[in-house]
Amino acid sequence: MNRPADIRIPAPELPFRRRLHRSLLKWYRREGRELPWRENDDAYAIMVSEFMLQQTQVARVREHLPRWLERFPSIRVLATASRRDVILAWSGMGYNRRALHLLAAAQVINREYGGDIPDDPALLQKLPGFGPYTAHAVACFGFRRRLAMVDVNIRRVLSRVCGDMETVNLMLPEREAWELAAALLPQRAFYDWNQALMDLGALVCTARRPRCGDCPLSTLCASAHRLQDTTDRSHATDRSHASDPVHVGMVREVPRRIYRGRLIEFLRGRRGHCAPADVAHLHLFGTGN
Repeated sequence: MNRPADIRIPAPELPFRRRLHRSLLKWYRREGRELPWRENDDAYAIMVSEFMLQQTQVARVREHLPRWLERFPSIRVLATASRRDVILAWSGMGYNRRALHLLAAAQVINREYGGDIPDDPALLQKLPGFGPYTAHAVACFGFRRRLAMVDVNIRRVLSRVCGDMETVNLMLPEREAWELAAALLPQRAFYDWNQALMDLGALVCTARRPRCGDCPLSTLCASAHRLQDTTDRSHATDRSHASDPVHVGMVREVPRRIYRGRLIEFLRGRRGHCAPADVAHLHLFGTGN
């Protein structure tokens, strides 16, 4: 849920920005997550990790990224791969469209940029599968471009720190969050700052139960110790299913995302990756149509 669009937050003053920078960067040096893509300055590895992280938990990306890079070690190798090989290598990650977007982006980069990923977010955003966040993340983390970025964690942290939120589900409108992120971006430590904001949102300033007592920004945060969780837990559903409603009449009320994933995994195991629909349905759910 967003704040009303007509409520705007003035750009924070320099002393406040400096206090934010000192407090969060100090915390990040001590508590920041050790992630394999942060130890790798290769823009291609960062690009792949960002595609994987779009809708997948960090732990699963930790596991799959090294295997992917071993199978497709460069843009050029990926660009010449078949759709079948890419989908097989993506197995276990879910949302296979991301893999096909990644393949399509690699093909464009190989064809139009000689296999070199562009460092301009405007060019990156024209590639398949790239939105504003992914374009800025690849340019910043892969090429050390000084760029702000807003993902769901950063948007939540900035909303709470600067927006005086009363409930956990209130957030700034996305455009305003981007403007605020740009206004707060440090001149030098922008790389660590962006990483730190994401880690704070993932570890401390979480969606439903922020741990304000453990937050390095609690004395600076307009919303600290004020947030109320208004979620109606009697009707709450697992967040991974919230945007994927159950098909009417589907066997055992399996969400489409899970149904589709099971079906793809079954077909992967078949010779020629093909099986009659009634056979697949019987194998997966124990009943025919």
